[in-house]
Amino acid sequence: MPVPSEYTDRTIEPADDPRPTGHAAARVQVHEGPVFRVEVVEYEDLTGRRVRKDVVRHPGAVTVIPIDPDGSVLMVRVGRLPVGRFLLEFCAGKLEPGEDPGHAAGRELEEEVGRRATTIEPVGTYLTSPGFCDERMHAFLATGLEPVPQRLEPGEEIEVLALRPDEIDAAIADGRIEDGKSIAAWHLLRARFADRLQSAVSGAAP
Repeated sequence: MPVPSEYTDRTIEPADDPRPTGHAAARVQVHEGPVFRVEVVEYEDLTGRRVRKDVVRHPGAVTVIPIDPDGSVLMVRVGRLPVGRFLLEFCAGKLEPGEDPGHAAGRELEEEVGRRATTIEPVGTYLTSPGFCDERMHAFLATGLEPVPQRLEPGEEIEVLALRPDEIDAAIADGRIEDGKSIAAWHLLRARFADRLQSAVSGAAP
């Protein structure tokens, strides 16, 4: 299908001033919990209308795509109270203050999946819900895994599942995987490191 002419000259590069209206407005903190803070921002838009935004301030998080020596990709089925269901995801967790994302990736892998990795490689970063939250997700690929005891936190309900890459593709396509961070991380891995994924899977121990 041809691209409409009105789109062909547009660029995906940021504008000279990429800051949105209201970026410098005063902010009032209305909530602070163990995971995030909430600020209220009020300002006038370009037409003079009064606007209120509730903004979630998040320390950032990591998610990890682990590949076992047998070539299987490890995911977790985890209970998510806000949606009232168990979801299929890659293991993940928030950053502690000042924590290096690579260190956090190794920690979460051990705690949730029960694996320690000899190699943890960054896949990419992305914003999870920039319409209301500044959380930045750091995605990693973990290989050279060996079993260690899980260290689940209170309230965590987690089951580890081993899947083939094609099974993950199919589960994303048919909606069985609904978790946005996991879908984004998997497609980043596919787009940027297809050779590393293929190497990790095809180099499985016999």
